[in-house]
Parts: sequence; C-alpha cells; structure tokens
Amino acid sequence: MKNKITFKNDEITVDMPNAVKNLNVKIVYIFPNPYQLVVKDVTFSSNKYDEINTVDIRKVNYFSIKKKGLKLINNIANVDSDYFYKNTKNKFYMSIDLKKISKLLKLRKFKDKELKLAAYAYYYVFNTYNYSTNYSLYLSHKLGYSESYVKNLTKDIFKYKYLTKNTAGTAGGLLSKKTIKLINSQKFQQLL
Repeated sequence: MKNKITFKNDEITVDMPNAVKNLNVKIVYIFPNPYQLVVKDVTFSSNKYDEINTVDIRKVNYFSIKKKGLKLINNIANVDSDYFYKNTKNKFYMSIDLKKISKLLKLRKFKDKELKLAAYAYYYVFNTYNYSTNYSLYLSHKLGYSESYVKNLTKDIFKYKYLTKNTAGTAGGLLSKKTIKLINSQKFQQLL
C-alpha cells in the first residue's frame, strides 16, 4: 500500500504504511498561517501486533517522518496546484518561489531592511527541512553570505519578531503577522 494523502476541513492527513518496519504512521498537518504547514498530530499503529512496543517507537526518526510527509504534500502543491487549492482553499501555500527569494538575497536586491528580513525569514523557514547539522553553514553556502552574517540575520528575525518560536522543538518558527503583511505588500511582490 502506498502513502495516502487526504484533505479534510483545515487538515491534511498523510498515512504512511510501513514507514518503519511493521509500523504505520499517520501525520496530521494544519496551516497556522497561509504560507506554512505544521504538524498537529502524529499517531502510530502496528500492522503486526495489537500493541506497539517501545523498541518500535525508538526506531522512528520523527524529523525524517515529518519531512517525508511535508515533501509529499509539497509535491502535490507543486504538480497540481489547482487540485491542492480546491481541497485546501489556500492559494498562498508554495506561491512564492524560493529560488527567486534566494536570488534576491544573494544579489542583495533588498534596499529596505524590513523586506530583507521578511524574505530571509521566509527562506529560513522553508529551508529548515533541508538541513545539515549546522543551519548557519548550510544557509551561508546557499546565499553566499558569511556564516556569522547568517547567524546575525537569524538572530534578528527572532529578535524583531519576523518569526515566532516554534514550540514543536525543531528548528524554524512560524511566520509572524508582521512578516506575512510584508510578504503580501506591493513593494515585496514587485521585487519578485
């Protein structure tokens, strides 16, 4: 049986049979804002036994499971955006091209610091799943900035509330209302 994605109300559910040997995973994603998806709930079930033992649970890499589910959803959003919009009523998700944001940040096209921090916050959030062990080093290579400059940018997006801390315990955060307002602004859209 293959992975199955279902849309219901404001939730997207990804069922992954045998995600780990003899263990099925069901992940429920929600939109905290129009541009992001976060995990609401993860449930496990065994297809071999009535009960799940702790040994099976320890085999699960929670981060990679969430990443895989998000990748499946992103594939649908990229391949068939009309179908995705029809089922989610969200036209903003995956609407801004990360390559364009990356290019603008690399070429230092942002004259306005607020727009730059909003763009970096957006780029930061969507690259936390493409991680290596050192986010700053990874992003510095992607953007052509020094690692210390990336660390300062990251500190600034949290300090000036472009991102709010994510309570799920993973890197990244949630785009704030301030950032969403700037991303939706005519100034920002003209740069794209």
